[in-house]
Order: sequence, then structure tokens, then C-alpha cells
Amino acid sequence: MKNLVSKKTFSTLKKRNIKLFGFFLAAAFLFLMLTKFSESYTQVVSVNLKLTNLEDEIVILNDSSSIAEVTVKARGFNLLKYLFSSTISLDIDAQTEVFKKDKSLFWDVSNNRYRLIQEFGNTVDILSVKPDTIEFHYDVLSSKNVPLILDSDITYAEGYDVVGQLELSQDSVKVIGSRRIIDSIKKIVTEPIVLGDINKDIEASITLLNNNSNKISLVPDKVKINGIVRRFTEGKLNIPIKLINEPLGKKINYFPKNVDVVYYVDLDNYNIIKSENFEVICDFKDFKDENKRYLDLELAKISPLVKRARTLQNRIEFIISD
Repeated sequence: MKNLVSKKTFSTLKKRNIKLFGFFLAAAFLFLMLTKFSESYTQVVSVNLKLTNLEDEIVILNDSSSIAEVTVKARGFNLLKYLFSSTISLDIDAQTEVFKKDKSLFWDVSNNRYRLIQEFGNTVDILSVKPDTIEFHYDVLSSKNVPLILDSDITYAEGYDVVGQLELSQDSVKVIGSRRIIDSIKKIVTEPIVLGDINKDIEASITLLNNNSNKISLVPDKVKINGIVRRFTEGKLNIPIKLINEPLGKKINYFPKNVDVVYYVDLDNYNIIKSENFEVICDFKDFKDENKRYLDLELAKISPLVKRARTLQNRIEFIISD
């Protein structure tokens, strides 16, 4: 019984000693940290200067260097926030804190040292700043209109098609940016629009592709696409062939005199299409080879209501006599 009591007492004392040892160890570590952080240290902090309140027509070029290396001195406690990130950002008012010279904006450290003091606080001493002047190269914005190209992959349900062509809300877009950049831009393309098995009108908003979004702006940056979709069918009409530029004093006997024209039109306009809406010609100025006795046909006139059309025969044969 005495042995059992002795063992319990020893175990209890052992646990208390371990906790006491841990307490003193933590206290010693905390005291060491307090001592270390109470000492003064120097550190280099990168300050990323960002221009704000710029005039609308000014764009800052990418070759500008906007980083200032600031060497500071302070107690460890005051430098803790720079332990994991030694880079900070500082907004600079382009209207009041910089000056212009040629094609550059300059931020002078000596004239704006108070901004660094405000940023770091009074508990931090600023020992040096390199460089002593930050230069931002800029260019004056220019603009021009360029054609807008639709990138589409649209398939229609069987028997359906778009009347005429798909239409964009505008055929050009304004490009705004540095002159040296926009001079090389000849067109702007829409984001690809892919639609399948379409049997109703198309109406959508499309974003414009801007591969230089950090250098140029597009106005607008979105456009609308519209298309009237209807049922379509084929029709066929027999059209007389018209000869033009016949040689003077010659008689031309040709065959055939008429040709079938097959056309594709929406059902709403099917009954409107007449033979006079088409014209098929054969132009004798294209006759160059005396050994040949045929000429190609040309579908010179097509109704604007027709989606597409073609002749079932591509040429005529002829004989020239006096």
C-alpha cells in the first residue's frame, strides 16, 4: 500500500516538474524574442509606385521603372510586417506629385519624402532611397476606327438558314492607345461564337478579342449579333441567255438559248421570285482562242431576296458566221 502511494506521489511531482519546466522554457523564449525585437535592424523595402489621376490622353509605357528601393531602420517590432513581403505599393497623384519633361513624368524623392514617412510611420527611419528620382515614360493616346470581323461557326437545323447575312450592331470599332501600337492594328475580331442546330432568330452579345488589353482599349468592347432565321427551300427557273459584246458584222448561232437557274430562298419570299429577277450573260470579249467554240456563262443578276443561286449549265457552244 505504501509503495502504491509513493508511486502516485512521484508521478504527480514528475508531471508538475514537466509543466513547470515548459513554462520557464516558454518564458525564456518569449524574453529572448522581446529582447531581439527590441533591437534596431536595417532592411531594404521595395516600393512599387503607381500613378493615379492620370489625364485621359496619357498612357504609361511598359518600359517605365516604377520601383524605389528604400533602406529603413527600426526596431524589430516595427519591421515585422515586412518579414513575409518586402514590397509595398504607394499611389502617386499624377496631377500634384509629379512633373513633366519631354515624354516622361518624374517623381522626385526629396520633394516627396513626406509620402514615404507617411507610409512607413514615424517609428521607422528612412536611411536612403534609390534611385532619387523615378521616371515614368508615357505616350499620348491616339485613336482610329478599324473594321470589325465576325468569327462565327453556326450550323442550322435541316431546312433552316439565315436570311441575308448575320449582322453586327456596328461594322467598325474604335481602338485607343499609343500611336506606335495602334498603327499596326488593321482589324479587330470578335470572340468565336459557336451555335448548332439553329431554327430560330439569333440575338446575342459578343465580346471583342483584345490581345493587347493592357496596352489598348476598344470602344465598345462588346457588340450585338443578329440574324433572322427562316425555313428555306430550292426553286428553279428557266432563264434566257443574253449575248453581249458580239463581234460586228457577224452572226452568232449558239446553244442552248436558255439555262436553268437553281436558287435557295426562304419560304416567305418563294412566290415573289420571278425569272426577271435573274440575268444570265455570255460575254464575247472573253473569246480569245479561235480553236474553241464555247464560252462560259455568268449569272450577272440575282434577286437580293435569294440566299444563293447557280446555273445548271456553265457554258454555251456557238458558231460564228458572216
